Amino acid sequence: MKKVLLFSTFIFLFATGVNLQAKDIRFAVLAPEGSTWMNLMRSFNEEIKQKSKGALSFKIFPGGVSGDEFDVIRKMKMGKIDSAGFTGVGLGQILPSIRVLEIPRLFENYEEVDYVSNKLRPYFENELGKKGYVLLGWAEVGFVNMFSNKKLDSLAALSGVKMWAWEGDPLAKELFVQLKVVPNPMPVTDVYTSLQTGLINSVYISPLAAIAMQWFTKTKYMTTLKITNATGAVLMTKSSFSKLSPAQQKLLKTDADAFCKKLVTESRKDNEKAYDTLKKNNIKFVELNKEDVVKFDEISKNVWRSLVGKLYDQKTLDLAIKYRDEYRKNKK
Repeated sequence: MKKVLLFSTFIFLFATGVNLQAKDIRFAVLAPEGSTWMNLMRSFNEEIKQKSKGALSFKIFPGGVSGDEFDVIRKMKMGKIDSAGFTGVGLGQILPSIRVLEIPRLFENYEEVDYVSNKLRPYFENELGKKGYVLLGWAEVGFVNMFSNKKLDSLAALSGVKMWAWEGDPLAKELFVQLKVVPNPMPVTDVYTSLQTGLINSVYISPLAAIAMQWFTKTKYMTTLKITNATGAVLMTKSSFSKLSPAQQKLLKTDADAFCKKLVTESRKDNEKAYDTLKKNNIKFVELNKEDVVKFDEISKNVWRSLVGKLYDQKTLDLAIKYRDEYRKNKK
């Protein structure tokens, strides 16, 4: 009788998709401890533990301890990492067309960013699925500025600058080619030391990230021109996701998406606060002259066109521009 009861219980649990074993989701992210991203991630981890009654939790590897995003992708393919928070550079290694959201000077504000990314989400979600990943939610680094030890108030001032470029990033490479800047490519994890030693003297990053990574402590100026909005997302491998029960999958997707929306909201607030923090730490804000802003916008459009067929197709670029213009028209 006991055997029959045990067998019946097993069949019931199997049929309803209940997973009796606790699942530690190995999660990697470049954000360091103490940052807005990590503080919220810790809170989200406690929430998912509670809601799943201990069946789901994250084993978090912050601050690049799992390597650069290229290393993390390799580890995900090998089954050593289940999930990760990526910037646009990492996402582009998996799905190049997603970089259309990061082309320079496409967006003027976060409302445009949200409108376009939400319109394109079904397409990107489907394409990421083909690559073996589940999109758990959008994230972002924020609008990017140039930080430097040299006063970059004109395009001419870029001449001879020792600019960092994320190693393996074709979008940054193309922008610098168009700007006639020869950058120093290296992983994110090497930037702080390279600023310290003088190997580089300029970087591009959001204000909040500049503080979180402490890069701002090795620079003197911030150029106020917003180059681009650095996007991001939280992904999970389909192989790891498939090991969860249907109920766990639903819980994770729902709560992770809500977490990502909260993360975006909070990081945007903190990015605004970061400007004051930078000023208090004697970072001098400089403006690009108006004539060069116009030139920068023209150069940016050259970058858009030159990356067609390399990162994205013409249709995806046209859709991004169409949705942006659609938002601007509706707002007016």
